[in-house]
Amino acid sequence: MIRTVRGKIDGKNLGNTLIHEHIYVKPNELFDYYDYTLDNPDKMIEELDFFKKSNGRSIVDLTPINYGRNPIALFNIAKKTSVNLMFVTGFHKEEFMPKWLDKMTDDDIYIFLKREILEGVTEKNLLPVAMKFGTSNNKITAKEKRIIEIEAKVHRDTKIPFITHCDKGTMGIQQIQLLEKFGVDLKKVCLSHVDLTMDYAYILEIVKTGASISFDHVGRDPLYEDFNKIKILSKLIQAGYIDKINISGDMGRKKYLNSYNGKPGLDYILTDFRENFIKEIDEKSFDKILIENPKRFLEW
Repeated sequence: MIRTVRGKIDGKNLGNTLIHEHIYVKPNELFDYYDYTLDNPDKMIEELDFFKKSNGRSIVDLTPINYGRNPIALFNIAKKTSVNLMFVTGFHKEEFMPKWLDKMTDDDIYIFLKREILEGVTEKNLLPVAMKFGTSNNKITAKEKRIIEIEAKVHRDTKIPFITHCDKGTMGIQQIQLLEKFGVDLKKVCLSHVDLTMDYAYILEIVKTGASISFDHVGRDPLYEDFNKIKILSKLIQAGYIDKINISGDMGRKKYLNSYNGKPGLDYILTDFRENFIKEIDEKSFDKILIENPKRFLEW
């Protein structure tokens, strides 16, 4: 069974799934974050209508604690759209961590996260599908390492999967080394943003450890970048690592969404990108990556 904001569902009902998106997010009141603020449910209902018409079924909202996470808003949007929406527990990189973490002991944070996972959040007791942590660009700070160690203990005791933030695609190997050190099952780890590096050797090294990856800047870069990403995906598939691949857009900005007059929209991966992927690889591989891989990874 897989946890959604409207309750647990059978994995066979997950369908085409985007594993790293932001459906409702309000990171900061500052004007700098205006484009990142997606707090209009009607706009997201409109956007998800495009997604549904392209055979989209499910989305994981990777908005963490202290970045404007709102599971109740997701519940209401899911109820009106019938899209399976999921949310996460856990924290972002140090820049976006809540200040109150500094006042809590490791045990306090462990209990807090474990309670969210086992008992749920808000008065509806909504259950997170995965846990997030983040690391900074080309470094893992002391505060980030602390959270990774605490969350690793939570994972060991609950078996909840990880979907991590690799800033600019960096520090993936270092994340894995820490997670291994702290006893995490790498089969339940998915590293986000690694496609930003466009480095096949680096990405191959990650999947060889047993961890999964998320190509989740699809559609955000110039079109030629997506063609190059498809070529890297083809090489990974030929090397035998199709089971470790997930695809998403991380389109958590107004400028990427149809409903805000942006492009390419949440339907892009299931339309234009799908067409180009099938031309270079094949339809069976696309369906495995968008349907079977998220299903297997998110079941626990």
